[in-house]
Amino acid sequence: MDSGIQAEKANVTVAETFNGNGSNDSYGHGTAIASIIGAKKSLLNPVEGVFKNVVFYDANVLDENGNASISDIVAAIDWAIKHEVDIINMSFGIQKDDPALHEAIKKGYEQNIIFVAAAGNNLGFEADYPARYHEVLSISSIDKNLKRDPTAAKNKVDYVTPGINVQAVKINKMRDKSLDGTSYATAYATGIIAQLLSEQKIDRTSYFKHLKDYAKPLGKQSEYGNGLLTLKKGD
Repeated sequence: MDSGIQAEKANVTVAETFNGNGSNDSYGHGTAIASIIGAKKSLLNPVEGVFKNVVFYDANVLDENGNASISDIVAAIDWAIKHEVDIINMSFGIQKDDPALHEAIKKGYEQNIIFVAAAGNNLGFEADYPARYHEVLSISSIDKNLKRDPTAAKNKVDYVTPGINVQAVKINKMRDKSLDGTSYATAYATGIIAQLLSEQKIDRTSYFKHLKDYAKPLGKQSEYGNGLLTLKKGD
């Protein structure tokens, strides 16, 4: 769920799209996120995603400036529920609780959809919504030395993954940007979770408990959550 995916640029497979924009991504954020999750490396695309066998359901809710309406997000969640998706990646955040958004997420959670959202780049303040909701896995970012991103939110953090100078397919408004922050860490986490699901190492009914087995503790719970999410148990 993002600004759309240009599938041919990201070299990913898209099964269905929401919001009638097809493969349009005038912002570029969604294409970058998709490539981190599951890009297939090729001669034309040097980026390799975390899990290449992902099939995307592309919910285009962010406009060319990265803004979205709550009504579009809620409608996209309902659409995703109907399509029986496994995971919803939400590499964005809002500052305030929204009852309609929370109800939509609870509805998806009851259908065993895994929600993964960015904690936010709030300079150490409270995490954004929807990451702050109980039903959502909140992801924060670390650098290559496993040190916390100082711009990342604190307190409601479940896991951390790499989120500084992330390698991704960059198009349109993302073309000249350094990709830093919890949005990109969230995509990385989603790729890991997708692979663990595919390999039946976790399931959608007990993942909150069993994902902890794949985390490496790094520091304070308020900053690192359960630790660095990995593909190997006990790492």
